Amino acid sequence: MKNIINIENLIKNEFNPCKPDRYIPIFEEKIKDFFSVKNAIAVANSTAAIHLSLVALNIKDGDEVLVPANAVIMSVIPILYQKAIPIFVDCQENNIDFDYDDLKRKVSNKTKAVIPVYLWGCSYNLDKLLDFVKEYNIEIIEDACQAHGSKWNNKYLGTFGKFGCFSMKNGKILATGEGGFILTDDDELAERCRLLRNHCTNIRDTSKSFSEMGWNYRITEMQALLGIYNLRDLKDKINFRRNQTKYIYEQIKNITGVNIYNYYDNENSNYFSPIFLHDKGLDIAKKLNKNRVINSTGTFGLIPANERKVIQEYCKNLVSYDRMRTPNSHKLFSKIVALSLMENMDRDKMNEIISKINQIVKEEN
Repeated sequence: MKNIINIENLIKNEFNPCKPDRYIPIFEEKIKDFFSVKNAIAVANSTAAIHLSLVALNIKDGDEVLVPANAVIMSVIPILYQKAIPIFVDCQENNIDFDYDDLKRKVSNKTKAVIPVYLWGCSYNLDKLLDFVKEYNIEIIEDACQAHGSKWNNKYLGTFGKFGCFSMKNGKILATGEGGFILTDDDELAERCRLLRNHCTNIRDTSKSFSEMGWNYRITEMQALLGIYNLRDLKDKINFRRNQTKYIYEQIKNITGVNIYNYYDNENSNYFSPIFLHDKGLDIAKKLNKNRVINSTGTFGLIPANERKVIQEYCKNLVSYDRMRTPNSHKLFSKIVALSLMENMDRDKMNEIISKINQIVKEEN
């Protein structure tokens, strides 16, 4: 690693506009090797990754994109950037995966893509989803922002669709402060994403520059350097997170009213967040937050994306009420508690969290 990283040289040359990138290509090669894909494109953030994927697939005004209702709004906003129409699909009763009957009800001749969102590192049933997209001839853009290292049938999430989109924001298992990357095995689409992330500037042939509208979605050399550094022990980080979550599960599984999230047999989650369900989950999540236990619904106010005002305003004249309904997702988010863990949480800190869960759940039972 010493022959790759030269901090002093990076600082001296960081602001030289004529200097070619050194660390970004190295980082992309290492990402590509880790996930065993043909192309990795480093970008500014995961929103940029999803947006570039939509643009590369020529998704535009009036096209429909199927998305889970139980997604963070940042997974949906890039669809609005393209003036396309998000069609929200309900989940299963106690699982973040699609209700596949609802998925088939929501597809139309305007549907161009589907975006599974692997919240908390959890997988969807990729066997069913691959059969679905084959039947309807649409593409998959995977939002794997929290799923670094999660697998389905021993294959990494983010490598099943036409594109896999990842985040490297603080708090992710692979973090560079901010940033993201795209995975794809399609060389032509990868090249288009590379152009679009840099204002559609073609350095090899400047006569082809600005052939279409692009964006400033570049990642910096410093972020790429951090990525190279943190990739060295990514597998160890994933295993550490799995052990953290398994420990919490073991300590809370027998609490009355607590149901540990039921993972598929075919998935090997990175266990990004410990997840449990309780009939009073939202109340518990809010009380945990007051006790400084960070979690998705109590701390960050996570609700189904189609219940956000900005989404409802955008969709009100575009999507019928029936195609916006997702009752299971609303119910799931009222019951689910997803804890936020960090690398620096040792056993003592986790025992504090477990103690607070025990106390608050018993108060609610």
